[in-house]
Amino acid sequence: MKKLTIEKFVLIAIIFACVVAFFTKDLTITFKKDLFSNFWFSSVEEQVSENLENLENVTWNLYYSPENSWNSFSKSLTSAEDTVKIQTYEFTKKEIKQIMKWLLEKWVIINLIMENKKYQQYQNTWNQVQNYFADFPRFAIKSDEQMGTLYTHSKIALIDSWFWIQTANLTHSSFFSNREHFFYSDNAEVWNSLNTIFDKDWNWEQILLDDIHPNLVICNINCRDTIEHLLKSAKKSILIQTQYILDENILNILKNKSVELEDMRFVVSDTESNDYLLDYFGPWIARKFSKYYNHTKMILIDDEKLLLWSMNLSDTSLDKNREIWIILIDTWMIAEYKKLFENDWRINNN
Repeated sequence: MKKLTIEKFVLIAIIFACVVAFFTKDLTITFKKDLFSNFWFSSVEEQVSENLENLENVTWNLYYSPENSWNSFSKSLTSAEDTVKIQTYEFTKKEIKQIMKWLLEKWVIINLIMENKKYQQYQNTWNQVQNYFADFPRFAIKSDEQMGTLYTHSKIALIDSWFWIQTANLTHSSFFSNREHFFYSDNAEVWNSLNTIFDKDWNWEQILLDDIHPNLVICNINCRDTIEHLLKSAKKSILIQTQYILDENILNILKNKSVELEDMRFVVSDTESNDYLLDYFGPWIARKFSKYYNHTKMILIDDEKLLLWSMNLSDTSLDKNREIWIILIDTWMIAEYKKLFENDWRINNN
């Protein structure tokens, strides 16, 4: 009799847990369709497909470095009146620190999420930043130690009602030596989503798919599913400008697509680690960029979807880091990006 009571108790507990999970709709879990086909909530893959069908024309300005990014970014930061929220991997540029001190003296609130255990770091810039602003009570800094990510590698800034999503860290080289791209906008819906994502990371809370605007993609949540879906669905062209391509799944997709598409080309950084791309694909598909250090992370698919992100095409970025990217469909920005891509492609006619 006692054994039966325990079994009933366990059974009731399991049923209760299933009911709670069902009605809370934790959309970050992907279920096998053959086992859960009657469940009415979406998997990650289904949500990705739905998002890509509901992309909005989020627009404003696209900048790039080293030509025209610093003046725009610094002017935007200087204009802050209430709050600044920044999430970045690296932060060493002294002029940005000076602007932020000036803002703090004006009683602007600044919250910074920054990686404090960088890959092969020779100095702990997280501690340096913390010490630099130690006398300002309206400044606060946190790391990703309780976010469940390997690195905070995202690069965003929320400045009052405006936001930046960029490929660049907050370093001097990002603005003056590298090839980088920056997107700047005041789109309220995207801002609200980014703000929710930042606040959840700040409070070490779980980010759900419902928190993410259709034009946004967040690693390590809906990142791999989205990029693989987009690359596989390309019908005419894929243009990639990035540091490197290391993820095996992505490489296999691109190898298959190289025989299907009218135009597939990569511009990568001028490092030995990219030699294999040139050897495999040949110079008509893959070229190194040597004019500047190629730190940007951009993909243009079918001249219709422009992806601007913080992530490198590696399994670490896709599956383990906090990365944030945006999908743009504005025809003017796509034309501007493609013009710069073609220029960078011609420069490095290896």
